[in-house]
Amino acid sequence: MGFLFDIKGQLSTIRLADSNALWPLFEAVVNSIQSIEDSPNKDCGKIVIHAHRKTSNQFGLESKEPLGRFESFSITDNGIGLDAENYRSFNTAYSTLKVQKGCKGIGRFLWLKAFDSVKIKSVFAEDKSFFCREFTFTSDGIAPEDNQAETSVQELSTTIRLSNFHTNYQNAAPVELEAVAKRIIEHCLPFFISEKCPEIILLDDESAPIKLNQYYAENVKDSLHQDRFTLNDVDFTIYHLRLPEGFSGHELHLCANMQEVRSVELKKYIPNLQKKIIPNDDSGGFFYVGYIVSGYLDSRVNTTRTDFDFDENYGQISFFGTGEESVLTTAIEYIKGYLADYLSDIDQKKRRQIKNFVQQDRPTYRYLLQMKPEIYDSIPAGLKPDALELELHKAVQAWETEIKKQGLELEKAVKNQVAGSDITYQQLFDRYWSSITEISKTSLAEYVTRRKTLLALLEDALTIQENGLFKKEDVIHSLICPMRHTSDDIPFEEMNLWVIDERLAYHRFLASDKTIQSLPDIDSRSIKELDIAVFDRAFAFSEDEAPLNTITIIEFKKPDNKKDNPLRQMGGYIDEIVAGRKKRANGLAFGDCSRTCFRCYAICDLTTKMISLCKDAGLRMTPDGMGYYGYQSERHAYFEVISYAKLLADAKKRNQILFDKLFTPKPGEVTHGTAKEAT
Repeated sequence: MGFLFDIKGQLSTIRLADSNALWPLFEAVVNSIQSIEDSPNKDCGKIVIHAHRKTSNQFGLESKEPLGRFESFSITDNGIGLDAENYRSFNTAYSTLKVQKGCKGIGRFLWLKAFDSVKIKSVFAEDKSFFCREFTFTSDGIAPEDNQAETSVQELSTTIRLSNFHTNYQNAAPVELEAVAKRIIEHCLPFFISEKCPEIILLDDESAPIKLNQYYAENVKDSLHQDRFTLNDVDFTIYHLRLPEGFSGHELHLCANMQEVRSVELKKYIPNLQKKIIPNDDSGGFFYVGYIVSGYLDSRVNTTRTDFDFDENYGQISFFGTGEESVLTTAIEYIKGYLADYLSDIDQKKRRQIKNFVQQDRPTYRYLLQMKPEIYDSIPAGLKPDALELELHKAVQAWETEIKKQGLELEKAVKNQVAGSDITYQQLFDRYWSSITEISKTSLAEYVTRRKTLLALLEDALTIQENGLFKKEDVIHSLICPMRHTSDDIPFEEMNLWVIDERLAYHRFLASDKTIQSLPDIDSRSIKELDIAVFDRAFAFSEDEAPLNTITIIEFKKPDNKKDNPLRQMGGYIDEIVAGRKKRANGLAFGDCSRTCFRCYAICDLTTKMISLCKDAGLRMTPDGMGYYGYQSERHAYFEVISYAKLLADAKKRNQILFDKLFTPKPGEVTHGTAKEAT
């Protein structure tokens, strides 16, 4: 008698994760339980599991060496054994003999997925006589096939030895005997709950045997509670347990045919379940473990009982969706109810921790907590400061993404409504205003405040100090743009080019106090340094041989400068750039820069010498008499000389309306919000 199909081919189709290393052992234990159920010993059933460790590096009584890993397991039971019917089923893939018990007929192949071989010795009764069947099961089949003989032994007994645990599973399995005992109880808990589980003893060669039924009664049974619920006319039962120290964490197990099939880490769904729960009146603490059982789950378990086969396309219940029919979502609510008192205490402690952290260490997140209090619920409990700050930062990013999405949706909606309609200005204004969030208003207020602060600092820098001197040129330069950086490494908020020209706020690339040879797209060996060079973004996406569209050069001079000629310096920079060659990102040449347009700003005081230099360069005085401007056609360059007084005055004028609205608002001018509501 032999298998009628390729066992090795069957093994290649079975998936067994390293984290499920003990599942072949569980399969053998469940087989023993079912065998006892079908035997005359069902009221006095007994299963002995012997865990064999590696012979080397064992843990002696006085030794401090670590425990050796398990390399094989022997499972002995007094069940019905491999009589003719059961042996025929063993030799038949996908046997339906125990289909009523949820058996798929291929569980024994799971043994060979993790072990090299399985030795089986079974004493069974037939026709009032006892026989012994002994053989080895490997990926090559059964040997010997003729393995039955009459025996003088008069007691039912079957021993299955799973030999040569594969290294990857061996390393993933626990080494402590108690940990194995807990995992067996976890996997087979429905059998223990039924109070019909046979006596199960687990032992090794190093420590005292563990009686699993006694362990369950002393550590698990008293905390057992159950809830029932119905979804789509399908009944489910969820068992709640508080398990002692040593279990892996808070989990929800989905079961089929009295066995665990899939485990869900609850910390992913209940952020406050991150660590062991320690009640105020119990220093020992516990882990929560839930078990869901249902006939529906029994019908949907896959052939290897390692997962469920759900077909959501046909209206079946979705486990990991967010709909009303989600078993997981419903179960989570029952778990929250069961743990309500504990979760409430954890939540209060977490909220205090977050509030204290924000108030004392990270006040920038105060507005987040004020405007998005639901953030408290999503942040895991018990985080260390660094991890907590990361969660808060992620929450801010998610909020910013949400706001950006809302803004895009608003723009699209308004455009669709305006197109072809007679919408008035006020109607359009009302629609925009109703969609502006509080964070948008605060962000705008902060930005306007930044501008006012920057201009105050700039005004101070342009004022003669107590020593009778101006502040250094570098101070003024750094206020406009940090020195020795590019826009790739300067935050947007630190670039204040709007002080010079609002158009410079958006650009393709900026270099501050960098040499010409270091600039991108420019092939030049010049080591001359430009105070600020701004490249217009228009050329960045050029698909043809067109030259650079625009380059802006800004040169700062100390307010009392009397020796340098910024016009000549900027003209020299232009000549250096034009003499160079720029390239695309792919290395192909764009062509020359001879037709590139240049905008040059000299920021300096209009000293007598500077006025003379402007006139010699053919520049014209601005109407306010505070600067000069002009165009050099041979260089395709527009020059503007801006005195510090003009720079500051113009920037203030452009922003004054914003400062007035923010710092000196008039209630009568407010058409939305508090003022309007008050009337």
